[in-house]
Amino acid sequence: MQFKNFEFRDNNHFVAMQYYGLILNRTFLILITHDDLIGIKVNGLISVEGGHNEFAKAISGKMAVKGDLHNPYSYIKSEFIEKIQDCELSDSSILEQDKSNFKIKRADIKNAYHNPSKKWGMGYYPHDGRVYIEKNSGQKKEFIILGNQSGQRIANLILMR
Repeated sequence: MQFKNFEFRDNNHFVAMQYYGLILNRTFLILITHDDLIGIKVNGLISVEGGHNEFAKAISGKMAVKGDLHNPYSYIKSEFIEKIQDCELSDSSILEQDKSNFKIKRADIKNAYHNPSKKWGMGYYPHDGRVYIEKNSGQKKEFIILGNQSGQRIANLILMR
């Protein structure tokens, strides 16, 4: 099935941020399919708007999310979605579009759980803590649940088989 034909329902996707490289971040639309979790990068570096001088304010203003911050779709940039419209979800073509995109086999997931504490560095961005995914290999992924979404509900959806 191509991305453009994916039927979005309340129980098959979520929007989350992931930190990498210590202080950098990126935002993902994560699809929950029968077999996989498919992470599609939908925004690059996000920052809180502000700063002590005009240059810092100008740069951070360009990286700040505008609109209804409680709506998780506000964090998605359309140009990222446009790139993957014709990608097949069942093969590796989605992974070839951006090196940050990922697929996790649901059979490889050992556990998923919600930590409701706020993530340091998120500033005024509303979020429902973090969801951690532990793989059978011992690898762990942390996702910050953006906007008005339930981290506990997302963790439960990931664990449902």
